[in-house]
Amino acid sequence: MQQRCINIQKIPLKNLHLHSAQQRFWLFHLVLPLLCVALMIFLYPHTGLDAWLIAPFFNTQTLVFPLKKDSLLENIMHQGLKNFMISVSLVTFSLWLFGLKIWQSKRTSRAKTTWVQTYHNQFLWVFVAMILATSVITMLKHFSNHACPWNLLIYGGRQPLIPLFGDLPVGAVAGHCFPGGHASAGFALMAFYFGFRDTLPKFAKIALLVGLVFGATMGYAQMMRGAHFMSHNLWTALIMWIVLLAQYLIWKPRSAS
Repeated sequence: MQQRCINIQKIPLKNLHLHSAQQRFWLFHLVLPLLCVALMIFLYPHTGLDAWLIAPFFNTQTLVFPLKKDSLLENIMHQGLKNFMISVSLVTFSLWLFGLKIWQSKRTSRAKTTWVQTYHNQFLWVFVAMILATSVITMLKHFSNHACPWNLLIYGGRQPLIPLFGDLPVGAVAGHCFPGGHASAGFALMAFYFGFRDTLPKFAKIALLVGLVFGATMGYAQMMRGAHFMSHNLWTALIMWIVLLAQYLIWKPRSAS
């Protein structure tokens, strides 16, 4: 009887722990990002941070961004890191393809299960997530009216600066420069966090940090060149996070049996 009472008392504690874990998940993965979205809409445009952060990289006398054609920023930080991120996605897809081959050969052998097989499904999930998240940013850029800083009138260009949800003035052409496309390649690494958070939580947290660092670094490099404002890159991170979360909720990444 005493043992039975103990077991009955444990059930609510277990349910309470599960409920608490669910609350933490939604707080960190949805509520906090949506709060950031609200701040970006209602508060950030009034701070003047975009102009303040990009000012050191703009020459007010010549009305140009001196680092626009800088070889380090253009060849390494821009094209080089972009190619590296493409390589990461292709390697992830290759691991999934390699896993398919191993599964086929295992049918006729008793070989040990390898890590490629164990995380086979998750490699595909991450690859699709990287493609999907960056494609959403590309699509948004295609329909965007906002011009890049180096094309704006206030920075020596010909395009007007419009508010976040402002209409394009008569006679102006769409700038196709919002959100930040280059930063999306770095932030795409956040897909590894969602893809492995349920099976390799430590690796997932490291991947999240790496994705944020790469995305921020690549975005800042573009800001130094005059290609984007800081807000462009912040919006990229938030939009991609929501896309990755949506895919995670709809299609759960799971280890192979």
